[in-house]
Amino acid sequence: MKPIYLLFAAALTLAACGGNPFVDTPPVDPTDPTDPGAPVKVDDDVAVNLRSITYDPSGAGSLTMNIDGIVGPTAGVQFTRSNPASDIPGYETYTYQNRLTQRSFIAQVATNSRSTLLASAVSDGGQFNGHFGGGTFVRLGVYNAPTGTFSYAGTYAGIFAPGDASSDLPAGLVANNPYRVQGDALINASFVNNKVDGGVSNRWLLDDTGARVDVNADGVVDDDDQILVDIAFPEMTITANGQFLGDVQVSQAPAPVDGPVIGKVNGVFGGAGATDVAGAIAITPISGTSEHGVFNLPRCGLAGESPLCNPNPLP
Repeated sequence: MKPIYLLFAAALTLAACGGNPFVDTPPVDPTDPTDPGAPVKVDDDVAVNLRSITYDPSGAGSLTMNIDGIVGPTAGVQFTRSNPASDIPGYETYTYQNRLTQRSFIAQVATNSRSTLLASAVSDGGQFNGHFGGGTFVRLGVYNAPTGTFSYAGTYAGIFAPGDASSDLPAGLVANNPYRVQGDALINASFVNNKVDGGVSNRWLLDDTGARVDVNADGVVDDDDQILVDIAFPEMTITANGQFLGDVQVSQAPAPVDGPVIGKVNGVFGGAGATDVAGAIAITPISGTSEHGVFNLPRCGLAGESPLCNPNPLP
């Protein structure tokens, strides 16, 4: 598999697996944004500061990100592959910090076994009352919608700011290392009336070793350290080219009522028969914090399905 280039400001040039390494997106009528051949576009509220990435999965992996902020060269900065043993399942973790006086970043990259979709999110841990981050996704190869209603499930990965100090600089100057977030994601989609919803539950903060964070520093990790609420993606419309965009709310389950809106979710289906779904979110999970997250989920009933696809009925 050759490098994949994602450019927000220009036409997408993608390196796909096998055969001709380039997939050219045909021009579309700009008056018809729901054309099935329309290029996949990430909403600005989710992309935020992320302008482009270059990702090469070969070898140990290579990731360059162009982030609009006080980060590095406009052409992008080279991230370093972190300890694979601490990866969130289904995701590769990369890090970047030019100097201890400057921002510390984590990026998550999610591919899938069918090579239909790629998704990524990045964030620093915060410095000087702000942070930079964002998410992206791209479809690799063909897509067409099936007929029926389907579920997609698996693991969610996010980056949460602020985190731990990266140096012994004074608190007002220090660049923080962000935490990672792991959760369980479920998306339900009806291609009969082109509607989709979903959410993420069981959300935990993880440190750079992959261990759950002892948030209250009492020496034990228990339910008191699970400070991140479940989130919901209420009903959204699936466009003709397989995308969706909507609000992220604090989950009110099981009550069927709207919860507080804390951000945006944007996603896309991929594969022949919509075998997979990927997307990114940008949220404020707790006042004074931020989270950029990503998911890349297989369809239930297909190879690679998650155990979440087969829950046991309650008595």
